[in-house]
Amino acid sequence: MKPDLVLALLFDLALIIALAQVLGAVARRLGQPPVIGEILAGLLMGPTLFGGAIARTVFPVDVRPSLTALANVGVAVFMFVVGLELERGLLRGQGRVAVTVAMGSIVVPFGLRVLLASHLARDHANGNRLGFVLFLGAAMSVTAFPVLARILADRGMINTPLGGLALACAAVDDVLAWSLLAVVVAPAGGGRTSGGYCWCCRTWR
Repeated sequence: MKPDLVLALLFDLALIIALAQVLGAVARRLGQPPVIGEILAGLLMGPTLFGGAIARTVFPVDVRPSLTALANVGVAVFMFVVGLELERGLLRGQGRVAVTVAMGSIVVPFGLRVLLASHLARDHANGNRLGFVLFLGAAMSVTAFPVLARILADRGMINTPLGGLALACAAVDDVLAWSLLAVVVAPAGGGRTSGGYCWCCRTWR
């Protein structure tokens, strides 16, 4: 990596950490988990708001792959630490409850989102209504497992029976939901060599 890109990467990391810390502290002051403020920091600096002007200015295109790689490493390390600290005894005898709750947390959202996707498909599905409906329903049924783990960690609930059960339910939920998503990707156009569905232009490629 060129020296100027290294400097840009270090600057971006410092900016991300600083803004995440500030908004995390604000969220804590408001009685919310700090991760809420950190997510808000990402929304402010990402392409969601202001037409992506901040992201284009602060995050050069050549730096983004490195930021993505570091973000993936950070999530992996955090989840490893969560698993390392989770006491196995907290989950003893809770397997059936975890599976039941996880199934319910997938079936109900999936059904509701399929209904929503069926309505949206009238205007947004081009040539593959079934694929659009199944993909949207499955994609919106996946839980944010790292965010849940972070909230439990911030609240000091990871090593409690309730926290352990919540993590177990979320883990089973993620496995089932991602498996479901992998199954529906094919009819949704994932098997096409041209790239599948483009959410920006709302067309299949």
